[in-house]
Order: sequence, then structure tokens, then C-alpha cells
Amino acid sequence: MHRTIVAPTCPLPACNLTVTDIQALLPALERYVEHFKRTFARFDQHAWAYRYLQGLLDTLPRKSCEPIALALGVSVRQMQAFIAESTWSSVPVLAQHERLVARSLADAVDGVLLIDESGMPKQGHHSAGVAHQYCGALGKVCSSQVGVFVGYASLKGYTLVAGQLFVPQDWFGEQMAEMRQEVGLPTDLTFLTKPQIAVNLLQAIAARGLLLGRWVAADALYGNSPPFRDAIAALDKWYFTAVSSDQLIWRRTPALVVPAWSGRGRKPTRQRLKTPANAAYRVDELLWRLPKTAWTRTSIKEGSKGPIVCDLAFVRVNEARDGLPGARQWLIIRRNLDDPTVVKFYLSNAPEAIETTHLARMCGMRWPIELTFEVGKDELGMDQYETRSWLGWHHHMVLVMLAHHFLVWVRQQFQEKAPALTLCQVRLLITSVIPKPIVDAARALVLIVYYQRRNHAAYLSHRKRKLAQLAAFDSAL
Repeated sequence: MHRTIVAPTCPLPACNLTVTDIQALLPALERYVEHFKRTFARFDQHAWAYRYLQGLLDTLPRKSCEPIALALGVSVRQMQAFIAESTWSSVPVLAQHERLVARSLADAVDGVLLIDESGMPKQGHHSAGVAHQYCGALGKVCSSQVGVFVGYASLKGYTLVAGQLFVPQDWFGEQMAEMRQEVGLPTDLTFLTKPQIAVNLLQAIAARGLLLGRWVAADALYGNSPPFRDAIAALDKWYFTAVSSDQLIWRRTPALVVPAWSGRGRKPTRQRLKTPANAAYRVDELLWRLPKTAWTRTSIKEGSKGPIVCDLAFVRVNEARDGLPGARQWLIIRRNLDDPTVVKFYLSNAPEAIETTHLARMCGMRWPIELTFEVGKDELGMDQYETRSWLGWHHHMVLVMLAHHFLVWVRQQFQEKAPALTLCQVRLLITSVIPKPIVDAARALVLIVYYQRRNHAAYLSHRKRKLAQLAAFDSAL
């Protein structure tokens, strides 16, 4: 059976934007930032946030505090203090951010909260949460920081709405007490797994009740955690999570019995399988048990190179939990057309009566958060921060989220005139109107003096450390 859930053709898009439309972007950015004026305790913090957003949206080879400040002609030290040291709370900023996202993207039917982590390579040992861990950006284990993020997507667009730095368990040992204080980890912070962090973020979003939608989607790191999926269900939401191929299930609910009491000891109360031989089996074993008629060839989304088509199977199963069947839920199997050996498995607690077209659509909802990370890193400097503190990491990420959503908002405003406009192209348009200081001879001299002073300070620091090492060597002789 063939089922199409995306348009089979895509007409040549128009671009009817005018110079006047583009010139209006800078006032639009000012009005956008004005929405956050009351979320900062002081006026100067709001002003620095506006400058930082300008830097993130601008075309700079690197988007950390120093190059942003130098490009805008403002104090480097004050910019660094605003990001890494200023005690403004990101909570009210994110709450206001959610309100704006709700206005532009919220959809009670198609809205999806997306969970994923993103790694940022980080050298050295003096940055909050840095460790030798898997970094998806490089596809290998390396020294990096990892953040857990929540995105929101609907048919109107997608963006990030929350995030928290993952701190590995080793950081909570006694030997790291001084380092925790140095990077400003909260004193009440305890070790949390990535699924636990994601649950906390989702619970906070649900408590605010601003972002509409029934769905939560995540990859197997989260889907393999039954407590994570249970927490999503407890929020009265439908999860759609990838699971590993070794996930155990029953196609049909097995019969359970309470063993008869032998007359000795306590009476049995825990149920067991009536037929012990009727054991659960791996989801990948189901591939060979399904008839050909169980598969549906479906277009799950329109990609940049045309529709993405795959074979899908929708099966009602019981997940095995501690050897017993859990509640009935959907198992969705996705098989690649080009290489049928590439198979992915998903579990969902969506209602049994749901149309499978909705489940098919969810197979394509993992891309938006990946695209958000891509735009965030390639266009907005998401991974280019140079702050080491817990506070600085979160301040930078919150402002990157605001910058990304502004791109989404602009694209929506230009939807009728330029329906094919990408976020990268939107940023290019914004860059054209952001004012830049003129680098004349006087400005060039100011920059040269700054660089020489900075380089000399770094030289003195390295020299002092080197002399201390040499003194230690001499005393050891």
C-alpha cells in the first residue's frame, strides 16, 4: 500500500522582497528585544543582551564575547562580564521566549516537543561539566561539554525553548569540590542523567502551559529509559521515542497468574507468566514475523532533495518490564528503501485509535532539532563561546535561542513574499542592516593596542606558570 502525506510536487518559489522590507529588519530586531526588557533586573543588562544578539546575528568569523564586542565597538571586559559573571536569571527570559514561540509556532494538534543533546568540543579541564565524553559534533569521544535541549516544532517552524548543561558524575566527587566552586556550579546541583534533565525541563515547560501540543519525540538515549517515557505519559502527553533493536516486547499480551500458595511462607502476590516458555523477544525479531501486507510505503516529509520515502509497519505490542508485560502501545518500524538493512524502531503511547498517518509524520519529526543545532552552530555561534562558568554557558545558550527564534519569526513575516526563504538567508538579510563601526586608521590603532595588551597579558601569565614549573624542578634536584 502506498500512502503520501506530503505534496508530490513543489512549484518554483517566488522572492518578492524589497529593499524597504530588508531595511525594516533592524527596527524589527529592536522591537523583538524590547519584549524582554522586563525580564532583566537592570536596564544595562537588557542593553548588553541587545548588543550580544546583534553579534550573534552578524557575520563574524567567531562569535564569542571578544570578537562581538570589538565588532560592535564596545567594551570587551563589560561584554564578558555580562555573559560570564552578571547574575541575571535566564528563567524569566526563557518564560518570555516561550510566550513569543507560542505566538509564532504553537499548534495544539501538530505541536511537538523535541528532546536531544548536543556536544561542543572544549579543551582543558577548567570549564563547567567538561569531560572526556561522546561529542556528536565530532562523532567520537573527546573533551567536550554536552547540553540537553528541548525544541518545539510545528508545521509553522521550529526552534529551541530550553536547555541545561549536563554535568558528568565525576564532577560531584570530593576531589572536584574546588573546581565546582571555580566554575560556579550551583551548590544544590546533584548528578542527573540526561533523561532526568530532559524530564525536569519538560515538567517546567508543562507547568507554564504556554506551548501547545500532545507529542514529545526523542532518540533512543531517552527512549531506552522507561522512567523517561513514564514521566512523559504522566504529563498527559504522547511520546514517540526511538528504542534499541534489543528492546523486548510481546506481540500479543501474555497470560499472567499468581502462583498457588504451597502452604508455607508468605502467600504469593506477584504475577508471573502463565506459560514461562512464552518469553518476550527482541523488536528486530519481529521484522521476520510480519507479513508483507503489514508494511506501508509512505512519504514522511519533504526533504531538500525531494520526498523522503520509507516502508513503515505499525504494530500494537506490550513492552517487557522486569519480565512482565507493560501497557499496550504502538511499535513503529521504519525500514530504509535504499538499504533495507537500515531499520529504526519507535515506541509510542498514542491512543490505539489514532490514524497511522500521524505516527508516520512523527517519524520525520527528529530532523527539526538537528537542523536547529546546525543553524545554531553554523550561523549563530552556538558552540563558539569562550566562557568557562556554568552561568556563562546558560547565558550564551539562552541568547542563541532568542537569536534563532528571531530568524524564525522573520521568515514567517516574509512567508508570502518569499516562501522558500531559509534561516541562513534570513540571517544574511539581517546582517546587511546591522550597523558596523568604520575601521579607519584611528580605529585600527585602537584594535592594535588592544591586541598587543591582551597578548602581553597572556604572555606574562604563561611565563609566570613556566617559571613556577622550573622552580619546582630545581627544588626537586
